[in-house]
Amino acid sequence: MILYLAMALLLALSGGLLLWVSFRSDGAIHASQRRFHDLLKKGATSGGADEGWMLSAIERMGISGMRKLLSDRDQKEMTRLLKQAGWYAARERMAFMSASWLTPLIAVTCAGAYTVVADDITVTQKLALVFVAFVLGFLIPRYVLRYRANARRNALSREMPTAIYLLRMLFDAGLSTEHTLRVMYEEGRVLMPNLAEEIAGTLQRIDAGHDRAEALHDMAAPLEVAELTDTVAILKQVTRHGGNIRDSLAKFAQLIEERQQSALREYINQLSAKMSVVMMVFLFPALLIFLAGPGFLALARGLGSVYG
Repeated sequence: MILYLAMALLLALSGGLLLWVSFRSDGAIHASQRRFHDLLKKGATSGGADEGWMLSAIERMGISGMRKLLSDRDQKEMTRLLKQAGWYAARERMAFMSASWLTPLIAVTCAGAYTVVADDITVTQKLALVFVAFVLGFLIPRYVLRYRANARRNALSREMPTAIYLLRMLFDAGLSTEHTLRVMYEEGRVLMPNLAEEIAGTLQRIDAGHDRAEALHDMAAPLEVAELTDTVAILKQVTRHGGNIRDSLAKFAQLIEERQQSALREYINQLSAKMSVVMMVFLFPALLIFLAGPGFLALARGLGSVYG
């Protein structure tokens, strides 16, 4: 019992130490950044024009370098994956962040309870079990998020041919780009639920006063779907410069269908190879027993009668 209390106290002290070090490092970074700004401003006011221009350039370089140091790659990747998964609402993001924090704690608690109950494992094995539980609890929410993001990106890619044909039909009817997006959002919720959700966010930005081309770019860039990015590029070209979009959309829809057909052929080829392995493992032994079994039985009876 004393060992478990010592382990819990050690984990609590380690967590507190990590939090204190992180807060102190952030404070030191901010303090050094403020001193850097003060020195640059003092040098710019005391020096001449050339020196001030040079110091301003150094300031821009220093600020960009500090920002790069302060930027967290994991946070950027998490934000990108959340956008790709379609979790834009604050409630959904809060639920994921809560799960990402609570899952390691629950896993460690369950592992600790098991180590308390189990008596046939050593202390080293108990520590290893708690560590593995913490790692799995830390990684599982992120793998779930990646799986959700990849599934939604594939769904968006499958919805794009329908969206392009609908775009072509609406532009042929004489509708503007904004009106076309509104019709696609209202009428395409059943056929294109994921794309309709993205178009809803784009329409909100347009209603807030953003430029249509920039709103479309902000929609397509984080998703990283090639078909959607190319379609948005065509729409931006039409929005800014005008022109006939019918032929471009028709050729692009045909190109997307060819891409999907080639991807489907590749998937079928991989699936046939996997099925061959399955047949060799499960079907071939049964077939061998069915065909060669009577011969082996007759041979066994003959040998038994000879040596009887």
